[in-house]
Amino acid sequence: MEENSKKIDTYLKKITGKKPDDYYTKIIPLEDLRPGDILAFSGEGEESLITKLILCFTNSWVSHGALFYQHGPVEALTDAGSTGIQGHKVTSNPEDRVAYVSRLIKTSKIGNKSSFYSDKEMAPVLAAAKGYVEQDLPYPYADLVFLALILLYKDHSQAGIKQSIIIALLRCLAAELKKLLDDKYRHNYTMVCSSLVYQCYLDASKKNRKFKLKLTKDADLSCRTSKKGLLNQNRRKANTLLDLYAEHAAEYDFKTEAFHQAVAPKEPVANLEDLAKEIVESDRSNRVMMLKGNALSSAIENLLKTLMEVLGFTFTSIKDMIKNAREMQAMFVTPNDLCFNIENVKKIGKVHLNRADENLPHEQLTDFSKI
Repeated sequence: MEENSKKIDTYLKKITGKKPDDYYTKIIPLEDLRPGDILAFSGEGEESLITKLILCFTNSWVSHGALFYQHGPVEALTDAGSTGIQGHKVTSNPEDRVAYVSRLIKTSKIGNKSSFYSDKEMAPVLAAAKGYVEQDLPYPYADLVFLALILLYKDHSQAGIKQSIIIALLRCLAAELKKLLDDKYRHNYTMVCSSLVYQCYLDASKKNRKFKLKLTKDADLSCRTSKKGLLNQNRRKANTLLDLYAEHAAEYDFKTEAFHQAVAPKEPVANLEDLAKEIVESDRSNRVMMLKGNALSSAIENLLKTLMEVLGFTFTSIKDMIKNAREMQAMFVTPNDLCFNIENVKKIGKVHLNRADENLPHEQLTDFSKI
């Protein structure tokens, strides 16, 4: 485990995505944060193997998103983590993890000056966050689900990872998620950390459309839903695993039994440590195009079915399952999107934050719906 972690840390130096420190240059104190500020936490130095794989697959330096919630009665943020959507007390010391802070712009920029919403005006966003907290939905293995979603929804053709390794990782994640089903764990919560932040602003935009976060053309997902719920690919052609699977399934009129029947007897499922080592040590310098095939489609379908069941989706057919996956894809936002790919925010700076592991009692979160 230790040897593999060191190799992954070495690979992080090869990440070519934007470095937040080049764009968020000002160090700010905790007291300068405002309710509703968007936080994208650095993934550097994190020990979680899955977190490091997330950084590799997103080619970014941030791995977690959160919403700063309040300064009193205790300073707190809200996020989606291993204990669900909850509030957590935050403190600040120089050795703490770095969070990159952006803030919604109220009006257009004039020169270098921007106007921001007051705490009272931000109430709809914060009320949405508290509403999710009060649902008390459990969410173990948040990073595992996040990694699965990244594999299904992002274009990996530039990542230089061989298809055989992708298939092995899909099978590994499906096996890990099935353990949750064996423990009779199911729920209807579908948001990961960064998607929660986006959703809170989206909920608030129903009262004031200016609250909607506007994703740029460089957002990690190349397609979004239109008003009719259909996916738009008006920016660039997507080449995600979900796209490949959906196209392949359509060719078989969604009778996908053939995918599994044509696949050779399965090898033992590899573990994450071994796969991480193989991913890190492989030659990732060349573009690798994913090709439709029964083995790949079988692995995608198994992971997708398991993931949908874990997240509480019900479906009656393969076509219905794909439709549900598409709807969830439209709301999937990465921490890198929060950090770099929102048009109507200003990059404020970076703050050192320690997020307490314990959930903050609900009564210690301000009820902004009454403000």
